[in-house]
Amino acid sequence: MTLTEAPPQPAPSAEPAHQSVPGGTILTTADHRRVGALFVGFALLFLLAGGIVGGLLQVELAGSGVQVTGNAFARLFSLHATVTPLLFLAPLWVGLATAVIPGQIGAGNLAFPRLQSFALWTYVVGGGVVVAGYIVGSPRGAGLSLSQPIRVAGASATATDLWISGLALVAIAALLAAVNLLATIVTQRGEGTSFASLPLFSWATFATSAVLVIAIPTFLGGLALLYLDQHFGGSFFAVGTRGGQQVWQHLLWLFGRPEVYLLTLPGLGVASEIVEAQTGKPLINRNVAMGALGAFAVLSLGAWAAGASASTAVVLPTYSVLTALVAAPAGVLVLLWLGTMREGRPKPHVTLLYVAAYLVLVLFGVANTIIAAVVKVDAGTAWSTGHLHVVVLGAPVLLAFAAVHHYAPRIWGRALHQGMGGLEALLLLGGFLVMGLADYLLGYDGAPWHVADLVNPKGSWLNLEKLGTAGAALVLLGTLVFVANVLRTAVASRNGEVAA
Repeated sequence: MTLTEAPPQPAPSAEPAHQSVPGGTILTTADHRRVGALFVGFALLFLLAGGIVGGLLQVELAGSGVQVTGNAFARLFSLHATVTPLLFLAPLWVGLATAVIPGQIGAGNLAFPRLQSFALWTYVVGGGVVVAGYIVGSPRGAGLSLSQPIRVAGASATATDLWISGLALVAIAALLAAVNLLATIVTQRGEGTSFASLPLFSWATFATSAVLVIAIPTFLGGLALLYLDQHFGGSFFAVGTRGGQQVWQHLLWLFGRPEVYLLTLPGLGVASEIVEAQTGKPLINRNVAMGALGAFAVLSLGAWAAGASASTAVVLPTYSVLTALVAAPAGVLVLLWLGTMREGRPKPHVTLLYVAAYLVLVLFGVANTIIAAVVKVDAGTAWSTGHLHVVVLGAPVLLAFAAVHHYAPRIWGRALHQGMGGLEALLLLGGFLVMGLADYLLGYDGAPWHVADLVNPKGSWLNLEKLGTAGAALVLLGTLVFVANVLRTAVASRNGEVAA
């Protein structure tokens, strides 16, 4: 497939002239495009940090004995699992929505421009405090990626306080941004722009924000309970108790909450717009697409209906029939994309390459889910790690990077380099496939997850870990190329250069 240099042509719209809000410094700006670009930039910084930490963890597993991380493996694992979804992927979607949605719905700016700027810097400070907590020591409870709180040897009270405070700031920032985006879509739509005619990314963002307004307060409540446990002798998250496990699972466990599914929802809206832009045709059965996006959001709330057995599930985060139902709306959207491309004439473009890579990665995860059910993979194996890397992290990352490519002309006034974009997509797809394959095979063979060193490993385990390390290196390289592409475009835009 040949990649073109031409950016996708947006559908005709009555987009108003961009309205800049006075106050142009980086700290006080209320210009929605600039605030959105800053969200994207800081999210990519956290991605690089999380990616480097993940690479160190993978190198540690590839050798016998302590190689790199020493006794800090659990701390670094928790940092990696926290930074990637909460400090990178979610804020990236907020940034794209902030920059793009006012133009999509015929508004000149957000409903509350300065509130979004406040949310930006609250997120940045909160993210910094979270990272500082891990630098100071190991937070008690071991992090959001574990399905129940555990005792951490040498845990630091200061680190725990920083961790709780930082996550609270990040959650408050997300809540403020979600409320602002909801208010913008409800009250600032231009004349003739109804809910039924909303672009699919705007509709997906509306659905995502609505669920976040419900979900985030419960997360903040969980952090408050954890603080009471730490300082006032509470037992809400008592280690080893069924009640403590259940409360943790529904209030703080990343994979027991709706947010984990919402990392994908905006990307499904973007992918739908990409298919429309590159085929030159509206999505077939557009009302069905809007219904599917809305159903995905509603079904994400099913995470709260899971019982205690979810903590020992193999397939995360779709560990029950109810949570697995979120795959149905996504499948409907994929069929609509394929039907639209069949009726139209898709133009070769890097954004379509990213969408194709997303489909390949999801199919890879689905195939291994079926195999895991047949061979009855045990819980607590590396299989679950591979599935999280493929489905929960890898697939949404591909859609997020596709979105940055798709909306770059609206954010920076010029497209990202398409040749570099093709290289990014291939490196990321190859890396996630290789890394996932290694973990899947390790899981089929019974290798445990969440360990710093494999005890009495089988002969093939270390070789598979080395294969996984090679995959992680490809992912990190693809990420670096993407960041360089964004920086190249942002600098050229700032200097007023002609895009290549």
